[in-house]
Amino acid sequence: MLIKILPLMFILCSLTAFAGEKDLYDFLWLDPDKSVYVLQNKIYPKDKSLYLDIGYVSNQTSNFQDTAGGQLKVGYFFKEEWAVELNYMQYTNSDNTAFDSVGVINGAQPFVRRPIQNTTVFLIWSPFYGKINTFNEIYYFDWSFGVGTGTYEMESSLDSNINNPNDPNVYKTETFTPAQLKTTLKFHLNKSVHLGIEYLNTNYQAATPKSPNTDKWQQNNDLIFSIGVSF
Repeated sequence: MLIKILPLMFILCSLTAFAGEKDLYDFLWLDPDKSVYVLQNKIYPKDKSLYLDIGYVSNQTSNFQDTAGGQLKVGYFFKEEWAVELNYMQYTNSDNTAFDSVGVINGAQPFVRRPIQNTTVFLIWSPFYGKINTFNEIYYFDWSFGVGTGTYEMESSLDSNINNPNDPNVYKTETFTPAQLKTTLKFHLNKSVHLGIEYLNTNYQAATPKSPNTDKWQQNNDLIFSIGVSF
């Protein structure tokens, strides 16, 4: 009798197991139109957080200058994806080999417009976050975008290049109200410390020796490496 019952119990258990797997499958796919927005836990939330960064600025635009600088920025996330940020940058400039070569070949110095300092208020949107596994360590990152404006101070040799093209450059300070766009990758070392890499595009209207009486859109691009803390 026991020998006859055992096969029957085995069949019933098998049917129950298959039914459980099928029910689970149907449950998972009960609503095929349902969207899933969160695929992992957010380890470093930003809502109601303050951050302070310092950075090294490498200018990518100057043709006749070696331009670098420092950055200081402070920001506040009033929502998880939105922040306001105050950004200040100070530049240093020096003539490069291309500048010296033009003077040797042409006997005149080239037109130069170079940045001095920049103060900007940004609106930051940070919709993306994720993680990367490197050397068996998991690092979390945020990817944000910003738009802003403020005061962009530069100096140029426009007047001296036009009026005295054979004389050494004489620089005159100029102030612009720029339209600035940027994107930033922020890597979290822990809850308080992060590293950042940022690309900043600055657009402004200014005259050039080719059109000294008409302001046209110009741009300046910076690559910034930073370290910061969050509170």
